[in-house]
Amino acid sequence: MEQLEINQEEEFEQICEQFMPMIYGLIRKWKLAGDKDEFIQTGRIALYDAWTNYDGDRGAFAAYAKSYIYGRFQLTLERKNRWQTRHVSTEPIILSETNPAVVLNEEDLFILRDLIARSRLTPREQDWINGALIDGLKLGEIADRHGVAISTVRSWRKEALKKLRERMVEFV
Repeated sequence: MEQLEINQEEEFEQICEQFMPMIYGLIRKWKLAGDKDEFIQTGRIALYDAWTNYDGDRGAFAAYAKSYIYGRFQLTLERKNRWQTRHVSTEPIILSETNPAVVLNEEDLFILRDLIARSRLTPREQDWINGALIDGLKLGEIADRHGVAISTVRSWRKEALKKLRERMVEFV
C-alpha cells in the first residue's frame, strides 16, 4: 500500500514538472503576476484534480489538464472579483466615527433623521434604520419595539440596504 502511494506521488511530481511551464504561461497570459504564488498553487491543485479525475477515453491528458487549469483560474478570478465588489476596505477611523454606540450631537441627529425621511424607503424600512443606526438596537429589540417577528425586521433591513445601495450607484 505504501509503495503504491509513493509511486503515485512520484508520478504526480513528474506530471507537475511537465505541466508547470503551461501554468506559468497561463499566469503570464492572464497577467496574474501580482498573485503569482496564489495562482501557481491554484494551478498545481487544479492539475492534481485533473490528474485524479482523468479518464483515458476522453482524449489527451494535456488538453484535459489545460482546460481544467484554465477553468480553475477563471473560477478563482470570478470569486476574487465577487469578493472585491461586495467588500470595501475602510480605515479604522471611519469605522469608529460611524459606530452606532457613539453618541451623536443634536445637529448630526437632525441631519441623519432628515436624510432618512427624504429617502425612498418605506416607513418600516425607516423604522429599521432609526432603530439600528440612531438607537443602536439589535434586530430582536427592533422586532419587540414594533411587535413583529425578527424575520420581518430582517426583510426591512434587506430592502432598505438594497434601496440605499441603488441610490449610492446613482451618486457615483
